[in-house]
Amino acid sequence: MADEYIRGQMDISEHKKTFDSVMSVSVYASLLLALVVIYLTLVFAAGGGWFGSLVLTGVVGGIGGVFTKQGVLYWTSLGVFVVIAVMAGLLTSLMG
Repeated sequence: MADEYIRGQMDISEHKKTFDSVMSVSVYASLLLALVVIYLTLVFAAGGGWFGSLVLTGVVGGIGGVFTKQGVLYWTSLGVFVVIAVMAGLLTSLMG
């Protein structure tokens, strides 16, 4: 059985697809987590306003998404993040 093995003859296309998918999800999740940390740090630790922090985080997220060639799911997630942050910011502004 071992003598039938010839190095370099195995089809690794499925392995490559799996690896590429895992790396894509890792980059996607890392970017979103970094954006959440940046936003929360700017709002609470740096004392910036929620809207200015949101704009800066959106710019960083846009640059990161273009740089890493993210797909539709990333841009949709970024849009949802912005909508949730705007709703939360407006709600806290109205509450006082």
